[in-house]
Amino acid sequence: MQPLPRLLRAETGKPRVLLVDDHRGVLDRVSAVLADDFDVAGLATDGSQAVDLASRVAPDIIVLDVNMPGLDGYRTRRALEQAGSQAPVVFLSMVDADDHIGEAFRCGGRGYVLKSRIASDLADALDQVLHGRVFVPSLTSLFALTDGGAHVLQLHRGLERFLDGLAAFCGHSLQRGDAMCVIATAAVRDGLGHRLRSAGWDVGGPSGLARYMVVDADAAISRVMHDGLPDAAVMADIVAEMDHFRRATSESAGARLTSVGDAVVPLIAAGNPEAAIAFEREWNTLTAGMPFMTICGYPISCFHNQAPDLWSRTCQEHWAVGHASDA
Repeated sequence: MQPLPRLLRAETGKPRVLLVDDHRGVLDRVSAVLADDFDVAGLATDGSQAVDLASRVAPDIIVLDVNMPGLDGYRTRRALEQAGSQAPVVFLSMVDADDHIGEAFRCGGRGYVLKSRIASDLADALDQVLHGRVFVPSLTSLFALTDGGAHVLQLHRGLERFLDGLAAFCGHSLQRGDAMCVIATAAVRDGLGHRLRSAGWDVGGPSGLARYMVVDADAAISRVMHDGLPDAAVMADIVAEMDHFRRATSESAGARLTSVGDAVVPLIAAGNPEAAIAFEREWNTLTAGMPFMTICGYPISCFHNQAPDLWSRTCQEHWAVGHASDA
């Protein structure tokens, strides 16, 4: 299997990273994983040592264990901030629980990586955070991070794991009364609908839940495209229609629209990645400040045999990035 392309960075030298974990074996493992692309500027085995080292080695980013004796990771993050450190923090943990993940972000973390996925996720998580984005470990953990709008990229290697996470997120969204628009290829539309119906939601049929709308990706793209690129005026009309749908069907005035799918993936498959990037960029412009939670699923294969900067440019158009468990 081909690996995920690395994000492209300006040639400013390797970013300096401070590693904090009370187990020396974990520090050695993380150091080895990061050695090619990062300068491990310091190793700390407790929170107090981390605060002291951060003031002396001036890291660009900090990898911080959650469960440590004395100061745990959350308290260490706050102590670092009080001591004047501005380096963003990516948490490491063995715990895959939404309340733990939520606390990590509430205390100022910018990423959360499971220790079981250090080799697959950590370097990319650091890259994403250094580029100003958030790295989330799962779509369900993402749900608690924002009540308003956001634009999220979820990378996956196969549809099943992506759909499992997407269905869990959509179930939470429907539970809170949001409207939902699925703009997707047939495999995603059908797979998501099946999972939601299995969970007890009446979606997808003519007499189903009124605040659940399904749109075929090819039909949506055909409507938008003009001379090989998305037409901004047509996209503005679509956003206005979706916002009207949100206000007309959601269960409260402040409910958001959850928009999910893989609408731009066929553009990349057809050899037009520039249109996909233009679509994502225009979506950002048109939905800025609106209560639209947008989750875009991308198979890893989209970024193989493409221009080397496509992964970086796609990430740039999203607020948060996450990997499905198969990616």
